[in-house]
Amino acid sequence: MDTLKKRSEFLAVAKGGRLGRRAFVVQGLARESDDAPRVGYTVTKKTGNSVMRSRIKRRLRAAVAELSTADIPKKADFVLVARDSALTLPFQKLVADLKSGLTQVLDPDTPRGRGKPRRGNRQTQMTSRRKQG
Repeated sequence: MDTLKKRSEFLAVAKGGRLGRRAFVVQGLARESDDAPRVGYTVTKKTGNSVMRSRIKRRLRAAVAELSTADIPKKADFVLVARDSALTLPFQKLVADLKSGLTQVLDPDTPRGRGKPRRGNRQTQMTSRRKQG
């Protein structure tokens, strides 16, 4: 499978769907061209030092390589944004999460995020803070 290399490609995929998993966040974007699907990997410095980041990236690459071509949707680009639990999660669960995430992220009916944030009555929150102080 091909990989994303340019920043502009990563930014384009970020405008598509997003779906959280235990060990990573999957971002996906359907394309018009008939090229093979591409995957990009993002591991931030928040996850650890360079050794940990490299190990996480290798695990994610191995999980993608474990998938068959039928498991990966055609005409799409994906970005895997790693979490630190990608290092400790059993490999078979990592592959199962990846397999389900790649198909769901392109589905427009899949709920994303937590929905609308709950907002209580701001007036009562302000008065309760004043009484405590």
